[in-house]
Amino acid sequence: MLHPGPQHVVLIVGGAVAGSEAAFRFAERGILCIVLEQNDRPYGKIEDGLPRWHANLRAQEEKKIDDKLAHPRLHFVPRTKLGRDIQLEDVLTWGLSAVVLANGSWRDRPLPLAGIERFVGRGFYYQNPLVYWFNHYPDQDYRGPAVELADGAIVVGGGLASLDVVKILMLETVTRALLARGRRVSLYELERGGIRKGLDELGLNPAELGLQGCTLIYRRRVEDMPWPRSPRAPRRPRRRRPERRGDGSCKTSWRSTCSRFRISACPWDSWRTEMAWQESPWPPPSSRATGW
Repeated sequence: MLHPGPQHVVLIVGGAVAGSEAAFRFAERGILCIVLEQNDRPYGKIEDGLPRWHANLRAQEEKKIDDKLAHPRLHFVPRTKLGRDIQLEDVLTWGLSAVVLANGSWRDRPLPLAGIERFVGRGFYYQNPLVYWFNHYPDQDYRGPAVELADGAIVVGGGLASLDVVKILMLETVTRALLARGRRVSLYELERGGIRKGLDELGLNPAELGLQGCTLIYRRRVEDMPWPRSPRAPRRPRRRRPERRGDGSCKTSWRSTCSRFRISACPWDSWRTEMAWQESPWPPPSSRATGW
């Protein structure tokens, strides 16, 4: 355990959310910190892991990082990557009190299908490079990899990142379909107001665009998804669970027992979740989330 005092120096690799928080916690306890960051700016996935419509959220999170790294006991070293500019073997000879690895989550979890890596960049994309492309391809000086979006795409996942990918797919395919009809619509306005509202204002409906929409496949329960419960979702009787009171006695609370579900994610109202309780063995025939 580290104790406050000038004798302690901690090296933190990564300056974004995790790195800045760790450094700030150490510094507040009187510990000198050196923060290594491989990029010019210490924002990590806040900068390029969030789709570009999250401008306000990005600004708020970047300010939090700036405020933490401004602590007088922190020394920020940009454009320095462990393993490229500095080797771990050398770092361990510096007499540091500790080394903290906070280098983020830029590596996507591989899809466990044999041979799938052969198709990366050829119709199969991981979330990180796809969002990076989405954020930068409108830039005039963008020279990065191109992404070919297709109607009817499948998204595997169920967390916030997968929902962002679904939203990117739907906004891109809808705006392109509208442009093909001579209707130029701002992607940002469509995101803020919703696709259904945007089409209503144009006197169009989803069927007229001729799009299939995307499909989101999720391996967990619908109640585990990071979105509000749909008011249309049927409710199931809940089971009792004891809850301890402050005086040591117990009272009974209710907890949902959702275990099997069918999802229909409708991009016209951002998304809509519908649950159908299954009594047959898992998985049911239609255990997927569809984009329409």
